Parts: sequence; C-alpha cells; structure tokens
Amino acid sequence: MQIGWRTFIKGLFKKAPKFHSVGIEIGVNNVNISTLEKVKGELNWIKQHSAPIDNWQTTLKNYVESNHLSNTQCHIALSISKYQLLQLDRPAVEDAELNQALQWAVKDQLVSEEKLVIDYFDPPATHLVKKLNVVAVNKQDIIEIRNGVIKAGLVLNTIGIAELAICNLLTSSEDAIITLKQEESGQLILNIVKRKQLFFSRRLRGYENLANFSPEELKMGIVDNLSLEIQRSMDYFESQLRQAPIKKVYISLDTIHQESLADLIKEVIFISVEKFIPDVTKADEIPITPSSYASLGAALHNASSIV
Repeated sequence: MQIGWRTFIKGLFKKAPKFHSVGIEIGVNNVNISTLEKVKGELNWIKQHSAPIDNWQTTLKNYVESNHLSNTQCHIALSISKYQLLQLDRPAVEDAELNQALQWAVKDQLVSEEKLVIDYFDPPATHLVKKLNVVAVNKQDIIEIRNGVIKAGLVLNTIGIAELAICNLLTSSEDAIITLKQEESGQLILNIVKRKQLFFSRRLRGYENLANFSPEELKMGIVDNLSLEIQRSMDYFESQLRQAPIKKVYISLDTIHQESLADLIKEVIFISVEKFIPDVTKADEIPITPSSYASLGAALHNASSIV
C-alpha cells in the first residue's frame, strides 16, 4: 500500500510522544487507561484513569488532549466479556491456510449472526498438545475500537485479550505460578504462567457474590470448591502438559477477606497463596486495584494481538 504525500508530510511534523505507552482495557461498564513513561531506561507507571464505557471514544479523546498523550503507542486489552476464547485442534493445513481453516472450526463451535474477527496463539507446550488458542471477536467492536483510538490521537499498536495482558504483570521465571483474578463480570480468570507465557487458562463461574461472604461463610463450601478448581488445574498442568509442579498462587478477588481466603486455600492445596501485586515501578499516588491490571498489562507491551 502506498502512502499519500499529504499523509507523509503530515507525519514528518508529528510531535514526538513524551510517554512510552498507553494501555486501555475495554470493559463492560468502564474503560481503564494506564500510562507508562520511560525514565533512564526503566518503565514507570505514572497515570491511571477509569471512565464509563458510554461514549468512551469522546472521553478518551478529551483525556489524551488534557494529558498531552498524542502520538503515544497504544495497546488495547479486551475484557473477557468482549470475546470468546476457544481451544481447538490444530487443523492439518499449511500455516498460510490456518486462519481460513479456523474460520470454519469457530463457526461450528459458535452460533452467531455477527461477523467475527478470528485470530489464534500457540500454547507454549504445543509439542505435547496439538491445540491452538483461538480468539473470536465481533468485527464491529474492532472497527469501533480502531476508530476511537485513532481519532483520540493515539497510535494503535495491538489489540489483545485480558488473559495475555495479565501475563505481562509477572516477573519472568522458570517456576510456574497461578494467577486467580476476579473480573468486572464476577467471573474468575485462572491463568497458569511460566516465563511470562500463558500455558493454561480457565474461566470460573459461580463466585460473583464473593464480596458478600464473611470468613465463616467462605468456609461453608466456597473455599473447598475454589481450591478444588485450582487443584484440578494444577493436576492438568503437571500430568497432561508434563510440567514441573506449580510453586505459588497469586489471587486478586473481590472480597475484603482476601488474606483470610488465601490462608484457607493454602491449607487445602499446600502451596503459597499471596495477594497479586504487579511487577512494575509506579507513582506513589496510584493505587493498585484489580480494575487496573488488564490496562496496565496492555501498556507493558502485550505481545499477542488479534488485529
């Protein structure tokens, strides 16, 4: 594709961005925006903002202008309500034909009248399990996101998903860990991550009212059920993917009794369970909250995109 001379000349006079990157999570009720700045080679998390999803494009444009973010690289993370994540058998076709073959496989799995954008990423242990992780997103949503980001004056780099964005918040390690995070919808995302790569992911339903339970009520079946789901995931990782045992679980759940819940889970699965704290340098005034994790992970250069 050839670029027009007007566009070329205009690009020459674009002001260099002050900031390193902007990460945006597109959720059900809110958009969350994280901004990073690089100082002496180190990334610093310096801004965090949340706004209602209604008319988010205009809100984003105003936010970019008021915070002088124009021309900054932008990475999008879709919340789990915005896409379908499927694990499908890898079609027996050449790589160049893979995307087209997956279109038919997804149509067999999903009954939808919507036009979908399909993309995929390989699980790290593909030498053992011939599967692909396939993402399906409403095409109209992608178009609206693209247009909104460009009109706001940001440089759209990637559109990714929450499961992968969360991986960017962890220190790279040969020891596998589990992250268990509660989403805006109330669902839990359980990720197994090793070397900042996503080996396994599950969505757990039935924990939407977690915030309403006391420690005593949590002991009445909830801890056992949640611990069982964690243990099943650990067993699959070790036996089916033939990986070394998981060393730690990080949790970020919608309850003021998170510390008590961590202790209760630890008593069942016999490994360390701790609060999930992202591995990033930040400004003192920015609180660490679960609602910022996906946008922050996106800003930290989500490597897997779907457009």
